[in-house]
Amino acid sequence: MTMRLPQSVNKKLMMCLVGSFLGVIAMGYRSDPTTMAMVFKTIQDVTKKSGSLEWSKAVKGENLISGDQIRTGKQSLAIVKFLDNSIFRVREQSLLTISGEGSRGSEVKSIELDSGAVGFSVQKQKQNDLFRLTSPTSVASIRGTKGKWSGDGGNDTLVVVEGLVNLLNNLSKNNVDVPAGFIGFSRSDGFVSSRKASGQELADADNAATSNTVNELKLEFKDSKGNKKELKLKFNR
Repeated sequence: MTMRLPQSVNKKLMMCLVGSFLGVIAMGYRSDPTTMAMVFKTIQDVTKKSGSLEWSKAVKGENLISGDQIRTGKQSLAIVKFLDNSIFRVREQSLLTISGEGSRGSEVKSIELDSGAVGFSVQKQKQNDLFRLTSPTSVASIRGTKGKWSGDGGNDTLVVVEGLVNLLNNLSKNNVDVPAGFIGFSRSDGFVSSRKASGQELADADNAATSNTVNELKLEFKDSKGNKKELKLKFNR
C-alpha cells in the first residue's frame, strides 16, 4: 500500500532536503580554518616544506598553514598572499617560515626569515592584530606598511618605504622606531640603530616589495665582421 503525504508536508520535506544538500556543498567550498596564506605565484625554483614532509615543488594556489616553510633558489621568486591580502615577495635564495598564534580578531602573524630577503606590503591590521617579521636576531612589529626585510649572518636590515615599524634586538632588548624613508639595522652583538635611507636603498626596497614583472637586459656584442649587435634578454624579478 502506498501512503501519500499531504502536499504541504511534501514541500517542507523537499525544502529541508535541498537546504541540507546546499549546506553540504557550502561546507565543501569553505576554506580550512587553519589556512593562513596561499602560494600566489612562483617563478623558477620555489619549494615548500610542511611539517615532517620532505621539500616539494610549491604549487600556485596551494594553501599555507602555520609552520610551513618556503624556499627560493637562484633567480627565483615566490609571492605569498595572506587572507587579509598582505603580500610577501620572497626574493631569490631565501628561506622563511610562516607562523601564527591567537584567533581571528586577536591574531599575531609572523614571517621568520632564516636567510635572504623578503619584500612586504602589509595591509592595515585590525586593532588587536599584528604582523611580525622575525629572525634569530630581531623582531620587527608592523600594523600596515611596505618595505624590505633582509638578513645575513645574524645582521638584519629593514628598509621602510611606507608606514612605521618598531625594530627590536632580541639580545639587548633595545628597540628603535623606523619610519618611512628610513633604514634600520639590528646586529647579533645587540646593536640596533636607524638612519635616513638613500634614494637607491628606498628604490631597491620598493622594487623588492612590488616587482614581479618581466624585465629586459640589453647586451652589446660584435659579430664575426666586427659589427655591433644588441641582444635583448627578458627575465623575471
